[in-house]
Amino acid sequence: MLKKIYILIFFIIIVFVSIISIGIGYSMYNTNEQEAQNIEYNEDINSDFFQAQQKPVDNITVAKITPSTKMTYEYFYKSDQITETVEDVPPYFLIDLTRTDLEDNFKEWQVKSFSEKEVVLQKVIEGESTQHYIIGEYDGYIAVFYEKEINGTKLKELTDIPLESLTEEEQEQIKKGIKITGKEELMKFLESYDS
Repeated sequence: MLKKIYILIFFIIIVFVSIISIGIGYSMYNTNEQEAQNIEYNEDINSDFFQAQQKPVDNITVAKITPSTKMTYEYFYKSDQITETVEDVPPYFLIDLTRTDLEDNFKEWQVKSFSEKEVVLQKVIEGESTQHYIIGEYDGYIAVFYEKEINGTKLKELTDIPLESLTEEEQEQIKKGIKITGKEELMKFLESYDS
């Protein structure tokens, strides 16, 4: 009978060890299966992420000229190194153009800056600017004349500075005519006599 009990205990131990081994094996198999699924899941996520990164982005806004864009045109005259600047609203044919459109269609202009707020264009012109002046006298006052006739006239501006308020030497110089180039130089000159 003791022998039967030993056999029974031995049999129970074998069954118990087998059940534990099967449980451990199942657990290890299940863990490996879950890790494999996680790896596949992560690869899918990463693949989707990288594919999304490589797709072209359609929602990037490109700056365009709008009706409220300030247009600044700079005319640079090579001969006298003077830049004349004109500010304006954009003409209808520039509305909705991008920087690339502008550069492609207006090759004689250099795009110095481009945003929806302001576009600055520069054009280089061979020759002299219209900013050549002669300070002279007109009806007893200091007057500014264009060196060359512009729009059918040579008189640019008549100041309220009487010629008689100057010294005799200055009066003689002005009567002969003093040449000045550039608006800034003209303003400085007039300010020196206005004070």
